[in-house]
Amino acid sequence: MIGRRSALGGIATSMTALTALNGEALAAAKSPAFKSPAIKLPPPQIGPRMNFAQAEKIMNQLGIDALVVGSGTNVYHALGLDLTTTRMGHAPSVYAVVTRHAERRIALIAPAFLYYYTIAQDVRGQDIPTYVYTAPAKDGEQAEGIVALRGREQAVAGGAAEPSAVPLTLFKDRKEAPLDNIEVMRDQVVTATMKAQPPRANAVFALRKALKDLGVDKGRLAVDVESVKREVAAAAPEANISDADDALRRIRPVKSPMEITLMRYAAQANMDAALEAVQVVRAGGDVRDLRAAYFGAVGKRGGRPVFMVINRVSSPTFVDTFHDGQCFAIDCVSDYMGYHGDFARSVFVGEPARSMKGVTKAAAAAWDAIRANMKPGVRYSEIIAMGKTALKGLGVDYGISFTPHSVGLYHADNAGDTGLPPLGDVVLEPGMTMSVDCPLLEAGAGGSHHLEDLTLITETGSEQINAITHRTITV
Repeated sequence: MIGRRSALGGIATSMTALTALNGEALAAAKSPAFKSPAIKLPPPQIGPRMNFAQAEKIMNQLGIDALVVGSGTNVYHALGLDLTTTRMGHAPSVYAVVTRHAERRIALIAPAFLYYYTIAQDVRGQDIPTYVYTAPAKDGEQAEGIVALRGREQAVAGGAAEPSAVPLTLFKDRKEAPLDNIEVMRDQVVTATMKAQPPRANAVFALRKALKDLGVDKGRLAVDVESVKREVAAAAPEANISDADDALRRIRPVKSPMEITLMRYAAQANMDAALEAVQVVRAGGDVRDLRAAYFGAVGKRGGRPVFMVINRVSSPTFVDTFHDGQCFAIDCVSDYMGYHGDFARSVFVGEPARSMKGVTKAAAAAWDAIRANMKPGVRYSEIIAMGKTALKGLGVDYGISFTPHSVGLYHADNAGDTGLPPLGDVVLEPGMTMSVDCPLLEAGAGGSHHLEDLTLITETGSEQINAITHRTITV
């Protein structure tokens, strides 16, 4: 761990080139015209996103044998399943189990038809233990159960304490044309799954079998959603059940290689979308046109817009016009495959007030000083102190916050968590993708300002994952 004295002392070299920041050096050059790059989506990433080594470490620290999760974000993190059902507002019905044991790491529990119709696409070619469920068979139905797979019958072993499950039936084959590639793929995936594990009568029985097979049915289980807790309690009455939120917030900040790949694209695509969007800004233009341009530019890059703060206002009901000589901040957040880009800049409409040139130049200089010293072992509190020290070295006292936060599956991966140490005690680790917010938190300076990029913490230092260009944008 790096001590406060060494962390702050590292700023000295970075500050040497910054002390000339006065007089005409404050003048903002006209931003070069932004040319939107050719858009090429990266190859699809299939499979679990979670850093299982980090999950194992945190579960060992907290004495947790397994996580059982049902929220859309957490199932996606554990298994890579981006389910539309959770975004539609349906109650959780797909569960992921993650244990701290590498030899029996994960399991999937899902409704049988949803598995066939939706999930099969994202688990093809993977070896994820899967437990599907249908419903209890009625009196007179097959005593042992039959899985109906396009006319191929497969016996299902029954159990004295568990009712038989109704069959899983795929779409009927009309035989008027060959099955297309989608239906062939579904057929293959479901057939293999049913061969390994026939359907259970409901979610509780599927969970019971999964937890028993993983060896955690009598252990300490951390569960994320109240409805899932009820199912887990019924499935594993001898287990000790606790809330998973603290563990998940400790796991998420340290990314797996797949997550870092997704973050790299998300960060740069988000920046490119923001720079493309600001080209619509003109004196007299509507702020709503800027937001619409950003949302459209995000969509072109395969992302989903989350929000755009314009001139300190995040509300989509905000109506205003730009004017010549204005300096206003944008803060742009979008996600790609669930992983967030976060980018902020100050936009000059023509020639801004000299006071705002001073703010933007000083913030950029302080951010450069921080960037030069971000590395494993540095604390959040030290990052904030680095920014304040840099401003003091420049002879200015602007109210800029220099607030660090982890970015990933959420805009702030560990925000609002009372289980983590206080904000200033979080320590940077390799694999974290970080933002340091540098907004001006004062009024009466002649405009609004923000500066924000995304940084990957490496084994020996840090790396920017969006281009550090256009520190201010002049239109």
